Amino acid sequence: MRKTAITFLLGLAIVATPALAQKVTIDYAQDFDFSGVETFTFVDTPDTNVGNNLEDGRIRAAILSELREGGLEQVDSDGDIEVTYHVTTDENTVLNTTTYGYGGWGPGWGRWGWAGGVGMGGATTTASTYVEGTLVIDAYDPGEEHLVWRGTGTVTVKEDPQKRSKQIDNILKKLGKRWEKILKNKGK
Repeated sequence: MRKTAITFLLGLAIVATPALAQKVTIDYAQDFDFSGVETFTFVDTPDTNVGNNLEDGRIRAAILSELREGGLEQVDSDGDIEVTYHVTTDENTVLNTTTYGYGGWGPGWGRWGWAGGVGMGGATTTASTYVEGTLVIDAYDPGEEHLVWRGTGTVTVKEDPQKRSKQIDNILKKLGKRWEKILKNKGK
């Protein structure tokens, strides 16, 4: 019975793992002077499209809010950096196997000599899918037209739009903390 309970708990942990995962990373040009960045211009690119104008509006609003809270001023043109975003998604499959069994006694040495018996068991494997989404935010040096900062956040995408908004906010808050470290010359 104990073995069955442990197997069940391990199965639950494996199923829940994708739902809990959230990874945030940054990369930046270490030779770029971030101390002079006070303004930004939000620009659209062909990749700035999530295929859903409601989701696009939520992502834009969250990015703009986080940049403003970080002390940057938005300008229509000629900002110190140009900011854009894009989203990628992947559908992943998780296989879950549950085993079960019962039986009397099996082969081996018993108290009075050789013992043998028969047991029965089986296994069931089910497949479940989830969508993993990555939000990529890029900042460019407009004069040189090259990438100076990239932040990415990867999560298991929630079905509910409000929960997705919360996921985006969490990613941006984590990225904002890393941006602040760069501005204070603390690196990544």
